[in-house]
Amino acid sequence: MLLKRVLLIALLLAIAVSPSLAQDQTVVTWLMLGWGGAEEVVAAFEAENPDIDVEIEQVPFNALFEQIQVRLAAGSPQPDVISVDVPLVAGYGLRGWLLPLDEFFVMGEQDDWLDAAVEAGSYNGELLAAPVSTSTQLLLYNADIFEAAGVATPGEDERWTYEYIAEIAPQLTMDTDGDGTTDSWGFTWEQTNRIYQLQPLAEGLGGDAIGEDGLTVDGVINSQAWIDGFTYYSDMFNVHMAAPQDDTVGASDLFASGKMAMYIAGPWNINRLIREEVEFNWGVSRHPYFAEGEIVTPTGSWHIGINKNTENREAAAKLVHFISTGDGAEMWWRIGSGDFPAQKSVLAMFQTDAQFEEAPFSTLRVAADEATIGAVPRPVSPGYLEYEQILQNTFSDIRNGQDVEEALNLAVARIESEMDKYRR
Repeated sequence: MLLKRVLLIALLLAIAVSPSLAQDQTVVTWLMLGWGGAEEVVAAFEAENPDIDVEIEQVPFNALFEQIQVRLAAGSPQPDVISVDVPLVAGYGLRGWLLPLDEFFVMGEQDDWLDAAVEAGSYNGELLAAPVSTSTQLLLYNADIFEAAGVATPGEDERWTYEYIAEIAPQLTMDTDGDGTTDSWGFTWEQTNRIYQLQPLAEGLGGDAIGEDGLTVDGVINSQAWIDGFTYYSDMFNVHMAAPQDDTVGASDLFASGKMAMYIAGPWNINRLIREEVEFNWGVSRHPYFAEGEIVTPTGSWHIGINKNTENREAAAKLVHFISTGDGAEMWWRIGSGDFPAQKSVLAMFQTDAQFEEAPFSTLRVAADEATIGAVPRPVSPGYLEYEQILQNTFSDIRNGQDVEEALNLAVARIESEMDKYRR
């Protein structure tokens, strides 16, 4: 009802804007990914702020980072507003590309954001990117495969250990037609080579993602916690043979086609399963943890920031405020990016709204709660892009059988070399 009311108000106000007023509008450009529904959210903002015209520039994922790099490094005043993948806040802050935002939020507004999201959007004690979305991960499972294997499924609020998953995953890996080729896999990760999803393997065992200076990795990503965590990862592919080394077909596609028993994945997959009306019974449970470790779950998503060289400071700030607080934040979650909201008040709706009481939408209620438990953001580093790319290659090598300690030590050498330019 709230969403319909906001859209109706937006439409009525948009119609009421006179041509003469439109001529005096401030034009604000917003560089973002190609999110569906962004135009509707912007229309609602423009209805509340008829003196501002927002021009959206939507680009593919890699092009977003490239354009930010080129245009902001050149000192261009446009785009006025950018969507910021949160691990890059530190790098943008180091380069002086983002305008500090604290003054644009009244007392108490920042308290509605998840603590981890505020921390991730800050650099040197200043808020540089306002939280818009957050994320979490769940264990999704195919109940039909479990039943065929004679293995009990987990409850929605149950949190299995990684050790138990390693025990049952081979039982759930099947060659159903006897031709010697695996037809159904037992377990994997949605993102088999991204630090975002694999970080809990090390941090759950007491490891860190990076040194306190945001640059050092020697003694960190080759620590015993990392070796143990990624030995588990390697074993799933190379010892238990329960996860596919070949990632040509993504894990989410395997699951949706009924060829994956369980995998760690983002709740955005829930909407896909509901929309596609998959032909098997499925469910979710909590993110796993090591029996002797801590509960650590991935978090972090998209924030929104202002180009420090913008010539439309106040108008840009109004847009950032709208998207990251109140009705605007709820609207962005419902019809914009679809990522989980970073606002505690919006997350609370999952616990009170009747829509989320019955399956399958009740699974989103579980995800909303999980977003508040053990959430640890990706490392803050001015060299995050280099750090992530090297680790992507490292995780792929480990998945394909390279010795874990050897691979991590090689990653240390490469990352330390890249970080030298930020130490000068």
